Amino acid sequence: MTFSILLFITRKPTITPVDFKTHWDTKHVSLLKSIAGEHFPLTHTRHYIARPAGNEDGFWPAVVLVGAQEDFAYDGIAELVFHDELAFQNFFGIVSAPEAAARIAEDEESFIVREKMKAVVMGETAVTARE
Repeated sequence: MTFSILLFITRKPTITPVDFKTHWDTKHVSLLKSIAGEHFPLTHTRHYIARPAGNEDGFWPAVVLVGAQEDFAYDGIAELVFHDELAFQNFFGIVSAPEAAARIAEDEESFIVREKMKAVVMGETAVTARE
């Protein structure tokens, strides 16, 4: 059975949602792959909150269907899927090693608000398909 985690990530307010996505998709994931090597997750899926238009002060409102704007302080949700919990622990050990952690932190400082990052272990998943 696979082991999955969710990360909730907030972009720095000084960058646009497009620049945030570009950095995460290209530079940050490439950095993680180079550090983790064969211990990189089976998949690293990123979902982005829709923020189609910003204003002069750099505020990019989310497209909220239910809830309030302040409920969506994060800009992206990542799902990292590992073969099992041991695979996750191996990955986490590698990216938490002092040199690797410093490289990752330096990159994260350029595009996210690290203090707002949240992470949680996923439980069971249930899927209902249209018949």
